[in-house]
Amino acid sequence: MPSVTGLVQRVLITDGGPTTSTACVFVGPSPANTEIVPLIRRASDAPHVGAFKSSMLNALSQALASRREVVVTFVVNDGVTAVELR
Repeated sequence: MPSVTGLVQRVLITDGGPTTSTACVFVGPSPANTEIVPLIRRASDAPHVGAFKSSMLNALSQALASRREVVVTFVVNDGVTAVELR
């Protein structure tokens, strides 16, 4: 699976209505040089999957606030699957 390493530059949360919520995570070495990785939470996700996705978003938000480097692993067209803080 592909991954991207860098600082979290921005987190943009959008409400897709009653079926999905998406967080667009901008990761890269500078605000002008980022990759956008989606973290998609669907209403159909099992409760433990939704809790896991919420914890990944929490970790990414903490990394943004503390300027910690992250490694975000994702599946193309499906979103974030793992977050590693360094």
